[in-house]
Amino acid sequence: MRQFAALILLAVFCTFFCEAEANPFYYNYDRLRIGGLVFAGLLVGGGVGILVWNKCKSKNKKGDDASEI
Repeated sequence: MRQFAALILLAVFCTFFCEAEANPFYYNYDRLRIGGLVFAGLLVGGGVGILVWNKCKSKNKKGDDASEI
């Protein structure tokens, strides 16, 4: 699943930034800015997800299982 998400992300960035232009040093700064903001948002979302991942897991201990009564 992670590889598929990375492939989709790569495809989106390639179609977003790859554009045939006559001058290779001409940059579309609006598109570059929006792409950077999207990338930064994904990084922030991933970082928050990693930080709260351990807090959302169940904290059952071996002796505290209610089904073993």
